[in-house]
Amino acid sequence: MERMFVTISAHPAACAAGLLGMFCLAVFPLFRSRQAMLLIYICNNFAFILHYGLLQNWTAAAMNLVLALQTVIALHIAAARYRWVYYALMPVLAAMVAATWAGTPSLLAGMAAMFSTFGRMQRGEFPLRLLMLMAMPFWVAHDILVASMPGLIADLLSIATGLVMLYRRCLRETAGTYTLRRAAGF
Repeated sequence: MERMFVTISAHPAACAAGLLGMFCLAVFPLFRSRQAMLLIYICNNFAFILHYGLLQNWTAAAMNLVLALQTVIALHIAAARYRWVYYALMPVLAAMVAATWAGTPSLLAGMAAMFSTFGRMQRGEFPLRLLMLMAMPFWVAHDILVASMPGLIADLLSIATGLVMLYRRCLRETAGTYTLRRAAGF
């Protein structure tokens, strides 16, 4: 934790960019539509490109750049027949991890980006939420290792809001199922 405070005081501009990214990452799961979630997520990516770049954490910056590109693509092509674009970007993710390799943090950033990529490939809101949530533990571990407090806080807030939104969605579905079963006499 002390290392995180040292990083904040040594890199205030990186901290400011991280705070913007933190806000965007924390609130994106609150939006109900896939389109709105992805628009806010782009803001998160650009803020964290700047944050990690200022910290010279090039793998995380590169992963956020590719994720931003994927998000822009996801906003414009929702048809399943265009999934090949996401598959084509997978080797780009791997190449960027290799080119910016810095050990375990690079592996963790790459794994997080992979889950986020699979999330963006989904047309529905539920699988998108679930896969984006699965990326977060990798970012948590990454941000602990690279001493990024804004990143860590953003990840934890995103996990919390993501879990709440999934829970609320499951409650809505359960309530609907219960109502249907009750109406049918089961």
